[in-house]
Amino acid sequence: MKGKFGKNTEQESSEKGSGIRINRYLADCGFGSRRKTEELILSGKVRVNGVVETSLGIRISPMDRVMVGNKQAIPPEKNVFLALNKPKGYLCSHGDKFHSHTIFELLPGKFGRLAIAGRLDLDSRGLLLLSDDGNLIQEITHPSEGSEKEYSVSLDSEIPFERVKERFLKGFMDEGEFLKAEKVFSQDRKPESDSFRVVLKQGRKRQIRRMFAALGAKVTDLQRIRIGKLTLEKLNIGEGKFVLLDPKAWRP
Repeated sequence: MKGKFGKNTEQESSEKGSGIRINRYLADCGFGSRRKTEELILSGKVRVNGVVETSLGIRISPMDRVMVGNKQAIPPEKNVFLALNKPKGYLCSHGDKFHSHTIFELLPGKFGRLAIAGRLDLDSRGLLLLSDDGNLIQEITHPSEGSEKEYSVSLDSEIPFERVKERFLKGFMDEGEFLKAEKVFSQDRKPESDSFRVVLKQGRKRQIRRMFAALGAKVTDLQRIRIGKLTLEKLNIGEGKFVLLDPKAWRP
C-alpha cells in the first residue's frame, strides 16, 4: 500500500516511527562507528528484509532482518567494552595482507569484530579501548568529546624542555596538518630531557613521532598510559593482556 509521493506506508512508518535508526543499529551490532555504518548503507551494502536500503532515515525494529554483505546484523545481548595493553609489533587492524600479527590475536575469537577507539601504530604500545558499541566508540574518539590521551615518550637524544613545551603547546603545521599538544611534561624534571609525557586531544597519524621529529629527535619508545580517566596503572593490565570493563567506567 502506498501513501503520498509513492512511498510504501510501511516504509514511511519505519522512517518516522519507533525503532532504532539504521546507522545506530549497525553500530550496536559491531559494524563500526555510526560514520562507518553510514558509509556501508550509502554504498548499497546493507539489505533490510531482503531489499537494499540506502536511506539513513530508516528505523529498524526487532522484526526486521538486516544483512551487511553476507553477514546478519544481530544485536549483542550485552555490549562488550574492554581494555587491552598492546605490545609493540601488533597492528591495530582486523586483517592486513602485508602484516601477519594483529591485536586480535591477543583476544578470544568472539571479540574479533570489536571496533578500536583510537589506534596505535605498529611500533607503539599501551592502552587500547575496544567495544561493539559504536556509539561508545564515537564518544571516546570524537574530538568534540575532548577526551585526553596521555603518552610516555622516550627519545634518542636530549632536548631542552622549554623548547618542546613552547612548540608543542603553540602547535605547528606538518604535512598540511596542524599538530598540537594540550600538555607536556619532562619525566625527569631536567632542563634537557630524553623522556617526556605528552597529553593530546587530537588523533593525527603518528602525531607524537612527527612532533618530536620536527625538533630533530627520534622516538625510541611510545606508550599510551591513559585515555580519559582510564589508566594502565589503575587497570593493572599486563602487556598483551586485556580486562573487560563496564561501559560506565569510561564516563566521568
